[in-house]
Formats: sequence, C-alpha cells, structure tokens
Amino acid sequence: LSMYPEGAAAKSNNPPLTHLTPSPHFERIGEASGGYAEKVETASELPAALERALNVLENERRKAVLNVITEYADATAIADAKR
Repeated sequence: LSMYPEGAAAKSNNPPLTHLTPSPHFERIGEASGGYAEKVETASELPAALERALNVLENERRKAVLNVITEYADATAIADAKR
C-alpha cells in the first residue's frame, strides 16, 4: 500500500489474494491435526476460551487454535492502511 497509496488495494478491504471468503473453519483444521480448537464469536467468550486453550497447552502439551471472529469495516481498514 505504501507503493501505490491511491491504488485499488488501498481503496478496498478486499485486495487480490488476501481475502478468504467464506472464511475457512480454522478450528476444524486444528482438531484434524490433533490439537484443541474452538471458534470464538463474541468478546465475552474470549477470556474463558483462552483459559481452556492455555490449560490444554500446559497440561496436555497439545497445540491449540482459537478461531476468533472479528469485524473490520472497510473504512477502518482504509484509515489504518494510510497511517
């Protein structure tokens, strides 16, 4: 974006080869490879999900994946990219 600040990628939150739609179920990939995985969809769920994931890491010595779903509006992304 610094090379072409007024280019197409700067004007969209969907630059080529960077946006996954629909988003993959990353938690399923973690489970399929033997790890602990969980999808987190609200901020209120996050602290408990982190505790569960850390518990698995520390006590079971397995990897953990938290698929944390967030919203990032186009206008916010464009403003952040221009900083």
